[in-house]
Amino acid sequence: SSGINAEYGLNSLLESIEPGKMPNKCHSLKASSYCIQGLAALVEGRMKDAKSKLRETLVMANKADLNKLTSCAFVLLGDIFLKMDNNRDAIEMVRSAHDIANRIPDVALQVWSAQLLSSLYEKTGDEARAQEYETVRQRISETSRNDVELTVNSPEHCLLQWLDSEFPPSSMSMV
Repeated sequence: SSGINAEYGLNSLLESIEPGKMPNKCHSLKASSYCIQGLAALVEGRMKDAKSKLRETLVMANKADLNKLTSCAFVLLGDIFLKMDNNRDAIEMVRSAHDIANRIPDVALQVWSAQLLSSLYEKTGDEARAQEYETVRQRISETSRNDVELTVNSPEHCLLQWLDSEFPPSSMSMV
């Protein structure tokens, strides 16, 4: 019963965000709705529909200069092409995503695209490029972990915990 309700809820949500129901001038909403529709199609295994919706995402996202959404759509299209054993197009899509992720910059998209590129190049037998992107992924991940550690150990971070206790003495210099 709860599975039926969840499916009904998802279908109801997908109908409510149908791209045709979005305001004509709101490219960001249309791009987002196409992306969600494409992701749902991908999860359901409807690759042709997913590919079509994600391509529309790219068109609309480019009109609205939505780089993060464009990059996500490229990665998802790359994944679809990978599942269809179209490695050349998969690499092209994911490299585009990686370039955008580096330009904006977005660490999560950089790691995601680098991991997928490493796997794609390994699958095609290009061990040098596979290792190159694995090294990129490891470097970005390590930098991200170090940034989190520095942030957690900074005096400013103690202020986040102040709400549950006494004012941290180490933060007095910031007042």
